[in-house]
Amino acid sequence: MVNHRPADVAVCTLRTHTLPARLTGHPRVAVAAPLATANLGIEELVRGALARPAVLHLVVCGHDSRVFHPGQSLLALAAHGTAPDGTIIGAHGHRAHLPNLRPPVVAAFRRRIAVHDLRGQDDPAAVLAVVDALPRHADGADGADGADDVNGDDGVAGVLGEELAASTPRLVPLAAVGRVRPIASAGSGCFVISLDRPAGRIVLRHYGDDLASGHELRSRSATALTLAVVAHGLTDDPAHAGYLGGELAKAETALRLGLAYVQDRPLDSRSADPVPSLHWAGPATAEPPKGVAL
Repeated sequence: MVNHRPADVAVCTLRTHTLPARLTGHPRVAVAAPLATANLGIEELVRGALARPAVLHLVVCGHDSRVFHPGQSLLALAAHGTAPDGTIIGAHGHRAHLPNLRPPVVAAFRRRIAVHDLRGQDDPAAVLAVVDALPRHADGADGADGADDVNGDDGVAGVLGEELAASTPRLVPLAAVGRVRPIASAGSGCFVISLDRPAGRIVLRHYGDDLASGHELRSRSATALTLAVVAHGLTDDPAHAGYLGGELAKAETALRLGLAYVQDRPLDSRSADPVPSLHWAGPATAEPPKGVAL
């Protein structure tokens, strides 16, 4: 008999990047992806999980970072929620703060999704054995049948969909332009680099210190992006600019040669980029806000 029931389990593999590809073929696994940070990373995970209406379970496995503690922070979020300022209650992670997630989104995540702690487990067979044993409807969680915040196969429902759409950082697009000159003495925050392979672009996102606003730059060229960072005054630290140049060059190499790219990790010629379903970003719930170009 063919089982047509939708996949209802998400798997977070923390910093064990080799594990997702070995889990995604399972019929109950809707998404498997790593988690690097206790702030923006958890925000993306929550949005991605809630954007998949069938998901009722989240299995947290793999090895946690001893510096950033995103796994412990994720479990603290499930157990205790957030303070009014977005800080995860009881989290030990570095800057465990979710400024973009609105309270109804956090409440929906905690109500609907049961979180299971398998930290330290990196054996795919052991993880999938736990997945197989999970009940189809978590105790105390909203199921896909008759839930008040999801519409089954129709995707995320009205109120929650609106809250999810509003629970994203405010990123202002910047043109990838600039010229060689001394680094401007302005700017701060952090940078996140990724690849948009279908579009053939490197994506560089700059977040302010509040992690709730920032800028986005896109280009095929690492040089263009590095010069744009300088031209827009997004960093005043020469060492940081040098780091960005190296990481962007690595990202461009991965884009050109079809290699996997993970920020701050070496390129591996034996691996290819994960398919889009391995990323936390879920189905779009609304049109993204229009940015203001500088």
